[in-house]
Amino acid sequence: MKSVMKIRIGVAASVLGAAGLAMVGLAEPAPAPAPAGTSAAPSASNAGIAAKIADVSFLAGRWQGKMGKNKDNHVEEVWSNPSGNNVVGMFRWLKADGTPSVFELLTIQEEEGTLVLRLRHQTATGATWEEKDTTVTMRLAEKGENIVLFTSYRDCGDIASCRYAVRGGSLFIDVAFAEPSAEDAAKGKKARPTLKFELEKSAL
Repeated sequence: MKSVMKIRIGVAASVLGAAGLAMVGLAEPAPAPAPAGTSAAPSASNAGIAAKIADVSFLAGRWQGKMGKNKDNHVEEVWSNPSGNNVVGMFRWLKADGTPSVFELLTIQEEEGTLVLRLRHQTATGATWEEKDTTVTMRLAEKGENIVLFTSYRDCGDIASCRYAVRGGSLFIDVAFAEPSAEDAAKGKKARPTLKFELEKSAL
């Protein structure tokens, strides 16, 4: 059976796009293994902090950058302005020859007084990386001026958090990963380094 989720560099996002979602220096996105055919229970410790959808209005726009070992891969994340209780975003990673490695659809919604980030990955042909009814789900843990941090809530695999910050006309996205379990560490598994994007704002 296929894994519940694979993940590229930070959406990401997206997200966020990132969700969305390979580390800096790698040529293309890499999978994040997770148990197949399961839907993880929500994290009881992550209820989310109080926020409004307007708190992520700073994400709106088109953001682009270069990734990969030779900085010849193109990444792009686009976010809408808030409308109703939500914003919607998309992320794409193109290889050096212009063909896609991954697409992501991302949403942030105002729910139960906090903000919830959801994302799903797709291949170039539209096949999803996640299981049919599975969505990577995170809740808002911190916010500041032009910065938000979402932490894992449900079906996130080994993703621990996703941080978005806008500084000096650039969008910075950091995707952090959980430490391996004691059992996995004993088998030699190491924690994945934080994935980092720096994307510049550009015209649509």
